[in-house]
Amino acid sequence: MRYFPLFVLSLFLIGCSHNADYMTRYHEDGRAKPVAAIASMIDTATFELPWSISEELTSMISSQIRQGGKIFVVSKEDDTFSENPFGSDLSWIKREFADQEFAVFLELVEHEIVPASKSKNDLPQEISSHLNMAVRLRVVDNRGANPKIVLQEIVKDTYFIPKTIAGDDYSLITWGNPAFTKTPMGIAHMQLTRELTNRISDYILLAKSR
Repeated sequence: MRYFPLFVLSLFLIGCSHNADYMTRYHEDGRAKPVAAIASMIDTATFELPWSISEELTSMISSQIRQGGKIFVVSKEDDTFSENPFGSDLSWIKREFADQEFAVFLELVEHEIVPASKSKNDLPQEISSHLNMAVRLRVVDNRGANPKIVLQEIVKDTYFIPKTIAGDDYSLITWGNPAFTKTPMGIAHMQLTRELTNRISDYILLAKSR
């Protein structure tokens, strides 16, 4: 019986190792994961909220990719670039992302709430709405002599907000508040970031396998 505590401890350590696998650069079998840098999202949508939407979405995408456990994510959220990450010149990426195999760039190009009904007789509080969102996405493979684009697209998503739940006060229920995840905007952002996460992960893993 004296070995029982050691047995329990070993199971605990194995469990911790398994749960923390997404934080390491290697899979449990020793294979190296792709190393990707997620640059801070650019925001050109000009939608006003008490917090930074681009910071929120960048954080969510980075977290979701990490939790997937298949890609080692390096955050570049504090970096600023004088170069245009969506321009034709990719040479600077070799310098700025020298230690990363892949670089991911994002731009929030649309984030607006529009009425779902155009009836002149409807009062504002009686109108349901759509939250329309669009993010420009570029994934660059930085492993070769010259960086190359492996994915470039605009990911669009729309979330319907029924008039019965359209009254959330986002000056009080902000990002970071547990209640925010249950609001229409919180759910919409989760829906959008999951789609972006899937696209980013799929193309990085496909490029890495070649």
